[in-house]
Amino acid sequence: MKNHLLEINNLRTYFFTHEGVVKAVDDVSLSVDSGEMVGIVGESGCGKSVLARSILGLIPDPPGRVVDGQISFAGNNLLDFSEKEMQQIRGNEISMIFQEPMTSLNPVYTVGTQVAEVFRKHQKISKREAIERSIEMLDMVGIPSPASRVKEYPFQMSGGMRQRIVIAMALACRPKLILADEPTTALDVTIQAQILSLINNLERELGTSMILITHDLGVIAEVVARVIVMYAGKLVEQALVDDLFNRPLHPYTQGLMWSMPSLAEDQNKDTEPLKEIPGIVPDLGHLPAGCYFSPRCRKRMEICRHEEPILVENLPGHWVKCWLYDETKGTS
Repeated sequence: MKNHLLEINNLRTYFFTHEGVVKAVDDVSLSVDSGEMVGIVGESGCGKSVLARSILGLIPDPPGRVVDGQISFAGNNLLDFSEKEMQQIRGNEISMIFQEPMTSLNPVYTVGTQVAEVFRKHQKISKREAIERSIEMLDMVGIPSPASRVKEYPFQMSGGMRQRIVIAMALACRPKLILADEPTTALDVTIQAQILSLINNLERELGTSMILITHDLGVIAEVVARVIVMYAGKLVEQALVDDLFNRPLHPYTQGLMWSMPSLAEDQNKDTEPLKEIPGIVPDLGHLPAGCYFSPRCRKRMEICRHEEPILVENLPGHWVKCWLYDETKGTS
């Protein structure tokens, strides 16, 4: 049996509010191997960020907590770790790149001080040596004149520069796994391309595993090997990136694909308008019966309104959670 670097089994992360229980992550299972880059895609509100924060033990309690499941990292269940033990994991063995660098960086400290803090916390080295290593990290992520830049504050840098600083902090201790939560959302298209290229190159050079969380299928197509599609807190499809783009199975995944503009379509004046997915992601505190996507689905059957489908392997390595592919209820 293959040993995965990260293995999540039947994870449930709920938020207990005055209006009811919000099932942000509901019975999700996935794995990541050493050196593998996995993408998680879905609309805002599908549970992607909550899943990442659950891995690092960053769910605020109250109102939220992991109520069930297992998060196994390098053979250890992280849910059994104390807060003190998790502090040794965060930044050292598992790092996170947040989507907005201005909220991730402290405006009153220089960037050199903030990168150096990661080294000092986990490697117990001197302040001088930590600054020297910080300069090396800034150089690695493509910051020009890194020896000068370590003395600057976040507000003195562009959005792309700040995101590179956040990436440098995440990579500082050579973690085994990086969780990248919408790392290019706040950046313009040119800087996005540079950051994606940087992430790709660093992943190859360092052999670090990564979970890339995004709502942008274009980003997913560029950098990951395997894709997980989430909807309303659940995993609805999983496949290798080429398989997913060439043959999306779940109606939700198909909807995401149909709503993507392409250069070929833009050049063809006779093409039909982009298709939108009707409706919105349901309130996770008041979920519909049966398949959560059924109120928005163009292919729904009567069973979809009443019974939740199970995850089935329709093709080797291609899993889907939809009654259309259940041999006892639908057709494939």
